[in-house]
Amino acid sequence: MNILESLYQQAHTSGIAVENFPMPKVLSTAVMVDERYYIGIDRSRLETSIEEAECLAHEIGHCETHSLYACGEKERKKSEKRAEEWAILRLVPPKRFEDACKNGCREVWEFAEELNITCPFAAKVMAYYLKQT
Repeated sequence: MNILESLYQQAHTSGIAVENFPMPKVLSTAVMVDERYYIGIDRSRLETSIEEAECLAHEIGHCETHSLYACGEKERKKSEKRAEEWAILRLVPPKRFEDACKNGCREVWEFAEELNITCPFAAKVMAYYLKQT
């Protein structure tokens, strides 16, 4: 089972409905309706399964950490940080990051290639783990 399939399985097991949903302003979103989480992903705007996995992990992160927000910049930033950290830990656990470092990765593109993630996500992963040290 690849990481994208694993994430869809995790969403299903957690009772989170995931739907393809065209959205003009965002790629994905998570909401709660009647005590149930729903994730909408605009797959037409994603070019690769890697991008889809990163979006899905982020939105599952919102659900799993109960970090949804209605308004307010401070609340939004906290919720986004929790979801992003969840996605990072799910897609690139500490051991994978350590192994990439041991394999000589130093640049964003090297981590992206080694870890099979996008460069923007690799930059977030690097910043997260460097902050932990």
